[in-house]
Amino acid sequence: MQDQLKEQLEPKTIRDQKIMTYDRTVIHQTDSFEIVSVVWNSNSISKNHSHGYSQCMVHIESGVFENTTDLGFTTEKKIYEAGQVFNTPPGAKHEMRCLSAYGKTLHVYTPKIVENVEPNTFKVSVSNELKSDLLLSKATDIESVKKILDQIVKQSITTDSPYFMNQLFSGVLPQMLMAEEVIAKTKTTLATREASPALSVIESEVIDSLGQIIGWPKGQRDGVSVPGGSAANFMALHCARQKMFPEIKKTGLTGQKFKIFVSCEAHYSFKKACMALGFGTESLISVDADIHGRMCSKSLEKNIIEQKNNGGIPLIICATAGTTVLGTFDPILELSEICKKYSLWLHVDAAWGGPALFSKKLSQQILGIEKANSVTFDAHKLFGASLTCSFFLTQHPNILLEANDVSGADYLFHENSETNNYEIDRGKLSWQCGRKADALSFWTIWKSAGTDGLGQFVDRLLDVRDETLNWIQTQPRLQLVADPVYLNLCLRVVPPANKDIKDWSRAVREILKEKNQAMVNYSTNEQGHFLRLILAHPFLQFKDVKQILEWALDAE
Repeated sequence: MQDQLKEQLEPKTIRDQKIMTYDRTVIHQTDSFEIVSVVWNSNSISKNHSHGYSQCMVHIESGVFENTTDLGFTTEKKIYEAGQVFNTPPGAKHEMRCLSAYGKTLHVYTPKIVENVEPNTFKVSVSNELKSDLLLSKATDIESVKKILDQIVKQSITTDSPYFMNQLFSGVLPQMLMAEEVIAKTKTTLATREASPALSVIESEVIDSLGQIIGWPKGQRDGVSVPGGSAANFMALHCARQKMFPEIKKTGLTGQKFKIFVSCEAHYSFKKACMALGFGTESLISVDADIHGRMCSKSLEKNIIEQKNNGGIPLIICATAGTTVLGTFDPILELSEICKKYSLWLHVDAAWGGPALFSKKLSQQILGIEKANSVTFDAHKLFGASLTCSFFLTQHPNILLEANDVSGADYLFHENSETNNYEIDRGKLSWQCGRKADALSFWTIWKSAGTDGLGQFVDRLLDVRDETLNWIQTQPRLQLVADPVYLNLCLRVVPPANKDIKDWSRAVREILKEKNQAMVNYSTNEQGHFLRLILAHPFLQFKDVKQILEWALDAE
């Protein structure tokens, strides 16, 4: 076939010149779109590149091409011939190769690709002009609104840059953008199934599949999407109280001194939950961690006995899978034995570390999670779903209904209560009424990559981490704070002469931001401040991490 195409499509002048490049000509260009004609020769290739948030439509006018689309979590290759059209979605990368002796393509970019745009915007500031435009004192036409929105984008932090490592998320996936378009177009609520038939099924499917990955048996997997990991941790305390003391739903607290046990490295949302749920912040018992940052089982049991002897009522142990700073995993299997011994609810906050469930390399870190009564899982962190896309998961299929369902909503929930088929209207499982279809974002990513693909993504980032660690060993001015077990890289930068090492890493962080180079975070221990880099970007490579650290070493 390719030999025939060579005779039919390759002009004699090109065959004689044996040009191995492609010729790109802009036919038409406006701010709204750009049309480009490309002439290709045999084995001409466009390197892997991104069009940013522009959608690229390619029409094959002649020839045969192989197109490789890099979607972050997965890569797709397809062959296209004359007359066919394909689209590269916004946020994706792609690479084209001409397989025939000659070829011609037409590319339409919507909107126009903006050349030489500053890739990193990490200065936290808003111009006075934009502040004035943001005032709601008067209306303006839609074109002016569009221009203001463009300025909002330009003056916002660039989280899609691989040099953004400030939070436990980074990057913008094309799958996420596709899902967000559907969510916006449908603009519906998950309160009732009649308002969101397909989207309700999707939420149930994601939750059931996550429960299966955790290791819970069929029929014992339930959950609900919530507005963030903090809300999932709130729900854990709420459901634990309902399970142990169901009468409180009606009577309220009557002086019980409930005790909630967390690691000293646990997320601060547990303290907020104690405050909001009426337990009081003094009910939160902070348990010592070992030298690796893991909750100490011996200290935990000692604390439980001590609280019982003082009249406290131990309610729940909240383990962490992937702590915010160091990324450590509490010994879930050991903690589950203590929960069993003292009849306590076991919750695992896997908001950050939950993707370890998909990884072949991290299976030991998450050992015993199937024994948990409930789990927090954030898909908007490492797995790149929309902010927010969080789930409260439980192996007690009726507890969410028991804890959250109330009377007085017959105008909304119309199913026959005698059937107890609360899957029909999932709003009964939640504190919320109106609830966006957050699960669609993660479903789109999971459906695109597959379960194995999600695991391979985690393992690939672990390889980037290991390559970085090997390089750090060659840099005497970089000191690891702890040996990472996950994707948190914590290190201290040794300063130039006459600088205080305790404060230098924080100063480096500010220098990187001011120069628009990178945005990383910092934390503190007894030796002072240190940098915390989060390896989460879907397109992250070793060279990106190395570049940030080289900038850090060059800071003055």
